[in-house]
Amino acid sequence: MDEITQLFSFLLSFLFGFGFHILTRWHFKISETYSLVMKYLTTILFVINIVLLYVYLMYLLNDGVLHIYFLLFVFFGFVTFDILHRHVKLEFFLPEKIEKIFRK
Repeated sequence: MDEITQLFSFLLSFLFGFGFHILTRWHFKISETYSLVMKYLTTILFVINIVLLYVYLMYLLNDGVLHIYFLLFVFFGFVTFDILHRHVKLEFFLPEKIEKIFRK
């Protein structure tokens, strides 16, 4: 794998961590009203879908090569967005309707 493809893979993994954080918070907001069995079932399906989406995006970008440091960048993006979400006012960056989902 050449350097440019590797850098794009790092960037995609980091941004995927941001998106994973947003979708995870949204999923848990929606699943609050479900029964316990439905929470587990929808969470398992959610995780499977997210993993398949990541593998598909990596397949499109670099022929499906997955390395541990790409997954570390997903985790780093997730944690970075979590810290930003707690300490930065996101209404400057996110539309008002999306911000209401996170602040409920």
